Amino acid sequence: MKKINNIILTFGVLLVGFQAQAQDPNYRQNQFNALMLNPAQAGANSYNDISTLANTQWTGLRGAPKTMTLSGNFNILKNFGLGVSLLQDELGPVKSTQFAVNGAYHLKLNQNWRLSAGIRAIAGNTTVNLLDLNTNVPMDPDMLSNMSTGLQFNAGFGFLLYHKNFYLGFSQPRVGDTYFQDRDMGLYVDTRGGYVGYMGGNIKLGSAWTLRPNAVARQMQGLPLTLDMNMILTHKIGFDFGLSYQLNSAIGGILGYDFGNKFYLGYAYSFPLSSLNTVAIQSHEVALRYKFNNNASRCQGPRFFN
Repeated sequence: MKKINNIILTFGVLLVGFQAQAQDPNYRQNQFNALMLNPAQAGANSYNDISTLANTQWTGLRGAPKTMTLSGNFNILKNFGLGVSLLQDELGPVKSTQFAVNGAYHLKLNQNWRLSAGIRAIAGNTTVNLLDLNTNVPMDPDMLSNMSTGLQFNAGFGFLLYHKNFYLGFSQPRVGDTYFQDRDMGLYVDTRGGYVGYMGGNIKLGSAWTLRPNAVARQMQGLPLTLDMNMILTHKIGFDFGLSYQLNSAIGGILGYDFGNKFYLGYAYSFPLSSLNTVAIQSHEVALRYKFNNNASRCQGPRFFN
């Protein structure tokens, strides 16, 4: 039975590895997760905003992921942006809290294009509650204490090229290793963060409708490539209707409404396409954003940002 306990421990560590590398959890409404995707998004809008996003996946499955983020994105000077974000994430026995400060400089390439470069400073903690896992060997030394990183610091960087109708971004959300106080994670997974790439834009469909496609890819060593694709139709009165697809994983829908160009409420539903649909049939996501201090003279990015 020792082998079974080792499998359980390894599974827990792999979950930690996924959390450590994929610091930005997978969301359907990625426009509300911009700062988590890339620190170069700080200050990319013509306004300031405060956003919150809550996601619960695989409803009905014990230990299913639950994630909440709170972020503020501010253009503090003409060419500089500042963003702060707070992440709380649960995945099985793994619980993580992360606070990040993001700064970005936006270089004007010409009348229509800008290139921004951003850096991120991170403080966080990750724990694995091994004591709550059921084992078949009493007093197994590998399972007698929980795992914790303690307060740990890290950093990330990213780049963003954007036009009012197009954007292309790349980032490494964390560049340093994640290490635990009494365990060597390097025995199981690559503990350095992976890479994020994304792109999209706005396509006018007459005077009333705009099509907003976007795709987000995440690559972490030792884990499968994840690819999220959204196709959103926006009506000029503020309604959003969309479809989302995660490669070989899930399909779903997105709804949203912009109240007076100040408050935005969004909802996303997804259904797993993998064998998970035999035990968990749905995931839900709710987003809320408040915009203020619009600066009409500042370069405005495409609708992905707003």
